[in-house]
Amino acid sequence: MPHIRVRPTALIIKEKLILLVEYDDNGIHYNLPGGGAEPGETIIEGVIREAYEEINAEIEVGPLALVYEFAPNKQSGDYDPNGTHGLHLIFECKLREGTMPRLPDHPDPHQTAVKWIHIEELDSILLIPNITEQIKSYINNRKNIEIIEDYRLKPLNIT
Repeated sequence: MPHIRVRPTALIIKEKLILLVEYDDNGIHYNLPGGGAEPGETIIEGVIREAYEEINAEIEVGPLALVYEFAPNKQSGDYDPNGTHGLHLIFECKLREGTMPRLPDHPDPHQTAVKWIHIEELDSILLIPNITEQIKSYINNRKNIEIIEDYRLKPLNIT
Protein backbone atom coordinates (compact mmCIF):
# COMPACT_ATOMS: atom_id res chain seq x y z
CA MET A 1 0.00 0.00 0.00
CA PRO A 2 1.36 3.46 -0.86
CA HIS A 3 2.40 5.83 1.88
CA ILE A 4 -0.20 8.38 0.71
CA ARG A 5 -3.45 7.38 -1.01
CA VAL A 6 -4.34 9.91 -3.70
CA ARG A 7 -8.09 10.46 -4.01
CA PRO A 8 -9.32 12.29 -7.14
CA THR A 9 -12.57 14.02 -6.23
CA ALA A 10 -15.31 15.96 -8.05
CA LEU A 11 -16.88 19.18 -6.76
CA ILE A 12 -19.93 19.53 -8.99
CA ILE A 13 -21.66 22.89 -8.63
CA LYS A 14 -24.86 23.94 -10.39
CA GLU A 15 -26.01 27.42 -9.44
CA LYS A 16 -26.05 27.26 -5.60
CA LEU A 17 -26.32 23.45 -5.46
CA ILE A 18 -23.60 20.86 -4.84
CA LEU A 19 -23.90 17.24 -5.91
CA LEU A 20 -23.17 14.86 -3.03
CA VAL A 21 -23.22 11.13 -2.43
CA GLU A 22 -25.38 10.10 0.55
CA TYR A 23 -24.39 7.21 2.80
CA ASP A 24 -26.22 5.54 5.68
CA ASP A 25 -23.53 3.98 7.84
CA ASN A 26 -24.55 4.38 11.50
CA GLY A 27 -26.35 7.56 10.44
CA ILE A 28 -26.61 9.68 7.30
CA HIS A 29 -23.51 11.44 6.02
CA TYR A 30 -22.36 12.85 2.68
CA ASN A 31 -19.21 12.81 0.58
CA LEU A 32 -18.11 14.43 -2.64
CA PRO A 33 -17.89 11.84 -5.42
CA GLY A 34 -14.36 10.47 -5.48
CA GLY A 35 -12.08 7.63 -4.53
CA GLY A 36 -8.63 6.16 -4.83
CA ALA A 37 -6.63 6.62 -8.00
CA GLU A 38 -5.93 3.36 -9.81
CA PRO A 39 -2.55 2.33 -11.21
CA GLY A 40 -1.99 3.57 -14.75
CA GLU A 41 -4.61 6.32 -14.75
CA THR A 42 -4.09 10.05 -14.56
CA ILE A 43 -5.74 12.06 -11.80
CA ILE A 44 -8.17 13.50 -14.36
CA GLU A 45 -9.07 10.00 -15.59
CA GLY A 46 -9.58 9.02 -11.94
CA VAL A 47 -12.03 11.88 -11.33
CA ILE A 48 -14.01 10.91 -14.43
CA ARG A 49 -14.08 7.21 -13.48
CA GLU A 50 -15.00 7.84 -9.85
CA ALA A 51 -17.82 10.23 -10.79
CA TYR A 52 -19.23 7.64 -13.16
CA GLU A 53 -18.94 4.86 -10.55
CA GLU A 54 -20.54 6.90 -7.74
CA ILE A 55 -23.12 9.12 -9.46
CA ASN A 56 -23.56 7.32 -12.79
CA ALA A 57 -22.83 10.54 -14.65
CA GLU A 58 -20.30 11.77 -17.19
CA ILE A 59 -18.42 14.91 -16.21
CA GLU A 60 -16.07 17.52 -17.58
CA VAL A 61 -13.14 18.14 -15.26
CA GLY A 62 -12.09 21.72 -14.63
CA PRO A 63 -9.37 23.27 -12.51
CA LEU A 64 -8.15 22.10 -9.13
CA ALA A 65 -10.37 23.78 -6.55
CA LEU A 66 -9.22 22.43 -3.18
CA VAL A 67 -6.66 20.04 -1.71
CA TYR A 68 -7.47 18.16 1.50
CA GLU A 69 -4.88 16.13 3.37
CA PHE A 70 -5.70 13.56 6.01
CA ALA A 71 -2.61 12.63 8.00
CA PRO A 72 -3.72 10.15 10.69
CA ASN A 73 -1.03 11.29 13.13
CA LYS A 74 -2.09 14.97 12.75
CA GLN A 75 -5.84 15.24 12.53
CA SER A 76 -8.92 16.78 14.12
CA GLY A 77 -9.69 13.79 16.32
CA ASP A 78 -12.85 13.02 14.34
CA TYR A 79 -11.33 10.06 12.50
CA ASP A 80 -9.49 6.82 13.13
CA PRO A 81 -5.89 7.68 14.07
CA ASN A 82 -4.81 4.45 12.36
CA GLY A 83 -6.43 5.40 9.04
CA THR A 84 -4.61 5.67 5.73
CA HIS A 85 -2.78 8.91 4.96
CA GLY A 86 -4.79 10.48 2.14
CA LEU A 87 -4.59 13.39 -0.24
CA HIS A 88 -7.87 14.50 -1.86
CA LEU A 89 -7.42 16.48 -5.06
CA ILE A 90 -10.78 18.21 -5.47
CA PHE A 91 -11.58 19.44 -8.98
CA GLU A 92 -14.40 21.74 -10.01
CA CYS A 93 -16.43 19.68 -12.47
CA LYS A 94 -19.52 20.05 -14.62
CA LEU A 95 -22.02 17.45 -15.72
CA ARG A 96 -21.86 16.70 -19.42
CA GLU A 97 -24.84 17.87 -21.44
CA GLY A 98 -27.75 15.45 -21.08
CA THR A 99 -26.29 13.63 -18.07
CA MET A 100 -28.59 13.07 -15.12
CA PRO A 101 -26.81 11.90 -11.95
CA ARG A 102 -28.37 8.99 -10.12
CA LEU A 103 -27.56 6.09 -7.83
CA PRO A 104 -25.53 3.56 -9.83
CA ASP A 105 -26.81 0.04 -10.48
CA HIS A 106 -24.17 -1.35 -8.08
CA PRO A 107 -23.55 1.39 -5.49
CA ASP A 108 -20.81 1.35 -2.86
CA PRO A 109 -21.76 -0.30 0.43
CA HIS A 110 -24.06 1.96 2.45
CA GLN A 111 -24.51 4.39 -0.50
CA THR A 112 -28.19 5.34 -0.46
CA ALA A 113 -28.60 8.34 -2.78
CA VAL A 114 -27.13 11.02 -4.99
CA LYS A 115 -28.47 14.42 -3.99
CA TRP A 116 -28.22 18.08 -4.89
CA ILE A 117 -27.73 20.03 -1.66
CA HIS A 118 -28.12 23.81 -1.53
CA ILE A 119 -25.01 25.61 -0.33
CA GLU A 120 -27.02 27.13 2.54
CA GLU A 121 -27.94 23.62 3.73
CA LEU A 122 -24.33 22.43 4.00
CA ASP A 123 -24.16 23.51 7.64
CA SER A 124 -27.10 21.25 8.51
CA ILE A 125 -25.65 18.00 7.07
CA LEU A 126 -22.71 15.82 8.03
CA LEU A 127 -20.18 16.24 5.24
CA ILE A 128 -17.07 14.06 5.48
CA PRO A 129 -14.47 15.47 5.48
CA ASN A 130 -15.84 18.58 7.13
CA ILE A 131 -14.83 21.02 4.38
CA THR A 132 -18.10 22.99 4.30
CA GLU A 133 -16.44 26.36 4.98
CA GLN A 134 -13.77 25.73 2.35
CA ILE A 135 -16.41 24.80 -0.25
CA LYS A 136 -18.41 27.94 0.53
CA SER A 137 -15.31 30.08 0.27
CA TYR A 138 -14.37 28.46 -3.01
CA ILE A 139 -17.83 29.07 -4.49
CA ASN A 140 -17.72 32.72 -3.44
CA ASN A 141 -14.15 33.41 -4.61
CA ARG A 142 -13.40 30.80 -7.33
CA LYS A 143 -9.65 30.85 -6.69
CA ASN A 144 -8.13 27.77 -8.24
CA ILE A 145 -5.07 26.47 -10.01
CA GLU A 146 -4.69 24.53 -13.20
CA ILE A 147 -3.21 21.06 -12.97
CA ILE A 148 -0.19 20.62 -15.20
CA GLU A 149 -0.14 17.23 -16.88
CA ASP A 150 3.34 16.34 -18.15
CA TYR A 151 2.09 14.63 -21.29
CA ARG A 152 0.53 17.92 -22.41
CA LEU A 153 3.78 19.90 -22.13
CA LYS A 154 5.98 20.75 -25.11
CA PRO A 155 8.96 18.40 -25.38
CA LEU A 156 12.25 19.76 -24.03
CA ASN A 157 14.11 18.94 -27.26
CA ILE A 158 17.31 18.24 -25.36
CA THR A 159 20.00 16.89 -27.67
